[in-house]
Amino acid sequence: MNIVFLTTDSVPAKFIATHLHQRGFLNTIIIEKNTTKTKAKILKEIKSSSWDKIPIKILDFLAIYIYSRMAKFYINKHLLIPNQIFGFPSEISRHQVENASSTQCLSILDSLAPDILIVLGTSILKPEVLSFAKYHNLNIHGGIVPQYRNVHSDFWAASKGDFENIGTSIIHLDPGVDTGNIALQGSVKITPEDTLFSIKNKNIELSLRLIIQAIELAKTESLPNTPQLKVKGGFHKTPGIFDFFRWLTITSKSVKDFSSKNI
Repeated sequence: MNIVFLTTDSVPAKFIATHLHQRGFLNTIIIEKNTTKTKAKILKEIKSSSWDKIPIKILDFLAIYIYSRMAKFYINKHLLIPNQIFGFPSEISRHQVENASSTQCLSILDSLAPDILIVLGTSILKPEVLSFAKYHNLNIHGGIVPQYRNVHSDFWAASKGDFENIGTSIIHLDPGVDTGNIALQGSVKITPEDTLFSIKNKNIELSLRLIIQAIELAKTESLPNTPQLKVKGGFHKTPGIFDFFRWLTITSKSVKDFSSKNI
């Protein structure tokens, strides 16, 4: 089965790609440049803001940058280095694209003719990207849908104290944002010692287990395809400076309170 991984140059992507390769479940990696994606998002946010709100927007970008760097450092130290993962598997064919929906990427996908396209962390995809896979387009979404769609789902669930809904969903991609039918879903087990970053680690490991299971089920033509329930307020934006302040008021106490009830 020809499996293509469309992703970004991120530590979760390197972890998942390495283990998929070790299982013989990966043929090609297409990497969307992070810088291009980030610049486009920043420009869009600034252009849509009035001049008096631009200072807050700058603080929001600074907060998410610091948070993302801290998460990357933690995951690299506690997940990649112990597994001796220092990049994407060198044995796998790789392509780099400016944008996952670009003409360049569409041309590569057309030439690869994947049976399964796996997507993680890219910019929002145009419908044309979903036309190449013979069997499935699967999105690895680090959140429980429909309650937590879009980005940083584990952060939003933790900041709300909703620890039962921290986990991963494998979604059949459609043109919406995390609105496709659910293939598989699982939750992270929280312990008193957990922090937001250790929860992220667990969620990445869960994502790997679920996507492996999804591929195995796809091979036997038994992969579930369950429509999402309709809920209000499931779409979450990128956290800003004030969201991080609110998160700091919850931190370890809520984790310990929740985990002690569920031992």
